[in-house]
Amino acid sequence: MRVIKKRWGEVTIKKAGERKNDFDETKSFSIEQTSTNYSIQEYQEILKAATELTSRINFRELNEIFLRLISKEGDPENE
Repeated sequence: MRVIKKRWGEVTIKKAGERKNDFDETKSFSIEQTSTNYSIQEYQEILKAATELTSRINFRELNEIFLRLISKEGDPENE
């Protein structure tokens, strides 16, 4: 899946407020189905894993790791 302007689906992240159903902030982005055809459940597992990493790795380092994975230099087929 990829982040896009047109959408196949949408991911919404809400920051909880003090009361039930009270959200301080909401962010969302659209996704496009790609050739990997991840299911919503698989995509949720990836988001959970990334969230777990935030307890051990700061944003800057985690983002750099993801960018390396995305780049051609980080592609195992190109090494």
